[in-house]
Amino acid sequence: MRSTIIILILIALTTNTQGQATFKAGWDTYRTGVITHEYNYGYSLNDSFRLYLSDSTQVLASTDSAVVVEVNFIIRENTYNKTINYFNTKKQVTKTEEYKGENLLAVKEWKYDDKNRKTYYFEDNKVNGKNYKKNYDYSTDKKTGDLIVTESSYYNGKIEFYTKSYYDKKLVKYKEVRLNDNNKDVIHIESYTYGDNGKVKERSVYFPEFKVTKKFEEKGADDAPKCSKVLPLSPSEKIYPPGKAIYLKNFLKKIQAMISDPECSQFEYKYCNQINDIIVCTTKVPNGRAVIFRYRERP
Repeated sequence: MRSTIIILILIALTTNTQGQATFKAGWDTYRTGVITHEYNYGYSLNDSFRLYLSDSTQVLASTDSAVVVEVNFIIRENTYNKTINYFNTKKQVTKTEEYKGENLLAVKEWKYDDKNRKTYYFEDNKVNGKNYKKNYDYSTDKKTGDLIVTESSYYNGKIEFYTKSYYDKKLVKYKEVRLNDNNKDVIHIESYTYGDNGKVKERSVYFPEFKVTKKFEEKGADDAPKCSKVLPLSPSEKIYPPGKAIYLKNFLKKIQAMISDPECSQFEYKYCNQINDIIVCTTKVPNGRAVIFRYRERP
């Protein structure tokens, strides 16, 4: 409890964003269009839906959506991370700055072509002084007509490897070939099979040097489409922070049959209206469950 209070004080003192009409990003000040508050809870089915607050986030978007600041408060570490995203007129991210507290950790940049395809990525790590660059080229397979995306990856200015990704006419990725820095020797070939719900069911990786193929099953590919839904939340449902924990417990009880369905090893159910979102989902942690409560306000 004391840790939570400290974090809430830290929010007010360091970001000074709660309900404010403006916010700072870099050297500039922007008018706030929307403030989104998000609370992430873990829960277990075995303890009457006891909720465990893992972190909370505030997202501030400028009125033109050209700048978005996300502040993530890590309760267990008693600190916060901040990410500033800059977008172009087509709503594509062009630059990201990542901070630990107010210390700049990394700067990332993207460029796009006239077909809105990513052509360039650059990351400058301010902590270790290392940088990473990727260039992307697009071509069409003359025999199949499939799309081939060639990625050139650099580390501290030196080429590391090349990657060729193959997409069918529906833009579904079915193969990836990793090449050495000479752009000739194959390191591995990775192929994908998909389940009926469109998720990757199995990855098959072939290593030419050892003439060995390894297969990796992916969870969730056999789950029915019913395991992922977007559902309406009544417009009269306006849940605000003071009563959110009690409301979410009751909400989980209400949908217990759905989230306990044995046919859904992985699931995500999103309930939303104009003000609130409630997302109930599985996590990357084995048997992990989460409920995310999000609400928006205009200053």
